[in-house]
Amino acid sequence: MKRPSLLFAALVSSASLAAPRAAAADPTIATGGAGGTYPPATSFAGVSINGIQSGFGVEINLGGSALGQFCVVLLGVSGLGVEQNIKLEGEVTTASRPAPNLAILSGMATIDMGDGLPAADGIPFTATVTTDASGLGTIGLVTGLASLPDARMDVGSLTIR
Repeated sequence: MKRPSLLFAALVSSASLAAPRAAAADPTIATGGAGGTYPPATSFAGVSINGIQSGFGVEINLGGSALGQFCVVLLGVSGLGVEQNIKLEGEVTTASRPAPNLAILSGMATIDMGDGLPAADGIPFTATVTTDASGLGTIGLVTGLASLPDARMDVGSLTIR
């Protein structure tokens, strides 16, 4: 009588080992290569900003860690009326995806104000990327130096998947 119960226990045990295990959640991937415009009267550190060019690729893991790069060029005009493009190059280290079409990316950046002075390192930043049905959307940007309104992307693409 003990043999059938041992056999049954062995079968149950082997069945549980063979059962498929839940796969770890796939990371979210946020990518973009897009350009757009800012609302009138937008400024960053005293520079009038009218446009943005962006490029980024980020892997967002379930626990909020992230790995990737986020780069933007803010297209602006100095107080003297001269073109002044501000470059932000950041390493994304934390991120979240609170909604299917929304990714929040944070990390530390280097900001080159485009005025001939050395770039500033170690500037915290947060970028809020929202996608729409057309494959575009908006990018909001907050740095240790300023907070910008959402820029509306009108060329290129943004994806969060």
